[in-house]
Amino acid sequence: MNETGLLVVVPARGGSKRLPGKNLRALEGHSLLERAADALRASNVQATCVLSTDDDAIATAGKVLGWQVPFRRPTSLATDDAATVPVVIHAVDWFADTHGHDPALVMVLQVTSPFRGSACITEALARLDAKPDADAVVAVTRIDRTPRQLFSTGDDGYVAPLSSEDVPSPVLTPNGALYLVRTHALRQTGSLFPPRTLPLVMNCIAAIDIDDDDDWHLAEAVAARGLTGTVIG
Repeated sequence: MNETGLLVVVPARGGSKRLPGKNLRALEGHSLLERAADALRASNVQATCVLSTDDDAIATAGKVLGWQVPFRRPTSLATDDAATVPVVIHAVDWFADTHGHDPALVMVLQVTSPFRGSACITEALARLDAKPDADAVVAVTRIDRTPRQLFSTGDDGYVAPLSSEDVPSPVLTPNGALYLVRTHALRQTGSLFPPRTLPLVMNCIAAIDIDDDDDWHLAEAVAARGLTGTVIG
């Protein structure tokens, strides 16, 4: 994959109410931005890597890591409730304006998944390449339960199963660590999870997503042990 074929988008805004400054916070001596850069570098993937941020300090750190930071993310895309897809499309539009065409593929790597290793990146690309009719590969986590074993709380305050049907296990849920999508499918569907999406099943280490203090303490324990996330299916 040449550098005009793959666009890697790293979304990292400055605001974080539950864990302020998390993107630049050091985890066992390496910030979350550095850990994402290390995984991408170790994968040896050739790509244009763009950091999408609204924060000057994060932008400076991204440039030191060798990422392109050609714009500041618009304020409307940097709020707490801003969706990821418009942020990605914003970066894709920049690429198209700069190169005269869309990239073939877009990969989204959030920095709050610090244990997503390089093998996860290379495996995602290999799986999409091996199946030309697929539109995307999405990192997921197994939930070894059926919907009959998962419950929600009703308006009456009592728990009830999500389904009465016997759906085979495992159930899969996106963990946010990686999205890889063909750009035409992204533009057509407006989704990082288009209809023909392949799962990239990760172990619980790779699936760790840092959002609050509890997540951070868990990540510190995992990093101190030197554990690494892997693809398991």
